Amino acid sequence: MAITNKLIITLLLLISIAFVHCLAFHVDIEKFEPPQQEEQEGPGRRPGGGSGEGWEEESTNHPYHFRKRSFKNWFQSKEGFVKLLPKFTKRAPALFRGIENYRFSLVEMEPTTFFVPHHWDADSVVIVLQGKGVIEFVTDNTKEAFHINKGDVVRVPSGVTHFLTNTNQTVPLRLAKFIVPVNNPGQFKDYFPSPSQFQQSYFSGLSKEVLSTSFNVPEELLERLVTRSKERGQGIIRRISPDQIKELAEHATSPSNKHKAKKEKEEDKDLRTMWTPFNLFAIDPIYSNDFGHFHEAHPKSFDQLQDLHIATAWASMRQGSLFLPHFNSKTTFVTFVENGCARFEMATPYKSQEEQQQWPGQGQEQEEEDLSEDVHKVVSRVCKGEVFIVPAGHPFTILSQDQDFVAVGFGIYATNNKRTFLAGEENMLSNLNPAATRVTFGVGSKLAEKLFTSQNYSYFAPTSRSQQQIPEKHKPSFQSILDFAGF
Repeated sequence: MAITNKLIITLLLLISIAFVHCLAFHVDIEKFEPPQQEEQEGPGRRPGGGSGEGWEEESTNHPYHFRKRSFKNWFQSKEGFVKLLPKFTKRAPALFRGIENYRFSLVEMEPTTFFVPHHWDADSVVIVLQGKGVIEFVTDNTKEAFHINKGDVVRVPSGVTHFLTNTNQTVPLRLAKFIVPVNNPGQFKDYFPSPSQFQQSYFSGLSKEVLSTSFNVPEELLERLVTRSKERGQGIIRRISPDQIKELAEHATSPSNKHKAKKEKEEDKDLRTMWTPFNLFAIDPIYSNDFGHFHEAHPKSFDQLQDLHIATAWASMRQGSLFLPHFNSKTTFVTFVENGCARFEMATPYKSQEEQQQWPGQGQEQEEEDLSEDVHKVVSRVCKGEVFIVPAGHPFTILSQDQDFVAVGFGIYATNNKRTFLAGEENMLSNLNPAATRVTFGVGSKLAEKLFTSQNYSYFAPTSRSQQQIPEKHKPSFQSILDFAGF
């Protein structure tokens, strides 16, 4: 009888302890699980919303997002266009003071067109977004032409005359251009040797006597070539014939081709190195998996970018992917969306326009130091043809939930930049000292470990948790209970 009572008591104790143990384990796991995505309450997308079901949220009105209407037409005709964003400091003088000297432009040339020779009082870095063509550089003692294709990066040095040809018969040539003026911050000028419909020749700024003597030709001939050109009625982008395209492309080389050795000045060698294109897709992506790829050309690795301290990048994300939260230590990225739409989120110490009447520095002086403890969330749906800015130090993420997404970026002050990821299999927070984690976040080491190490992907991750390769959860062990019961 005594043995039976002992067995009953032991069994009840075993069941009770097992129930408590399982409940504690269930609560422990529930505590670790991030919240599930909520289903959208209807078929429509919320106005200015996010990027797919379960991620909807109103966009905030903020100065970091430049929509298509922000571009100004610098030139436009049926042969193509040149669009230019206003100075960033015009949007928010204090906020964008550090990038005042940079401008962004978008160029599109229709098939079989020619962009006439010109130069700028600005350096520029060009990314070929679409199509193929030829770019030729000309100085007083050298000239060189290159075939350019999608993904090519071309440095156009200040003061170097160049011209472009779209050699494709069906596809427009699209270029993203990042401009660094050399005379006045954020201001630059183009210079054309021949007049056109909207542009004067720079020779019109010199007297006929000086020009006639300089060229050693009669003034009548000079006037026909410079001031009364039959091409004056045309724009700077012009339609050309197949024979002209063949002639313009005849001596062009691919960037990878070896150049024939020939005597040239040291300065010409430097220029040839500077303007030789390279392709971003020929560079191994620094971040890559099934959900996205990120190609980046760093100024330390490419002479073309070194003196400008500018990085160029090409990011492509698959539908249903997330570029995990991170920030750049020194680099501000000016990003152009080439294809698709995505949700852009960023943490900033500056208020959105809903929270204050004006952006920092817009119509008022901003204090030199703002020690505000508030953090504000920037949210935008960024789409093809739009630009958004990610300042240094600002944590941000990009979510491409309902369609594929492609963007190119120009990084300012990129030479000594360090990119720090805040989530993913490789992230900064998982490397914190356990004691520092406990003191900082006020949680135990197990919870912190679960929080910072549960993501199974690095850099790019799926937006749906069902696609995550969740490790098998360990079942509770009953050995300690049996030992406690004396078995």
